[in-house]
Amino acid sequence: MPDTPENHTIKLLQEMRSEMREQFNEMREQFEDVNTRIDGVTHILTLMAGHQYALDGRVEALEDAAKPEV
Repeated sequence: MPDTPENHTIKLLQEMRSEMREQFNEMREQFEDVNTRIDGVTHILTLMAGHQYALDGRVEALEDAAKPEV
């Protein structure tokens, strides 16, 4: 194929597509890392909420025991 402007344009577009694909794959990997971190934070928050619920129950039981009977 002779070196025509059309051939140069096609080659340039192919290179751009390849670079964009590489960058997209890198971004996808970064988002997977973020999703993993969010899942971890969600797990921690769920555990903390359960622990807080248990503490609230204990405090309520102590308060009920300390109330004088009328």
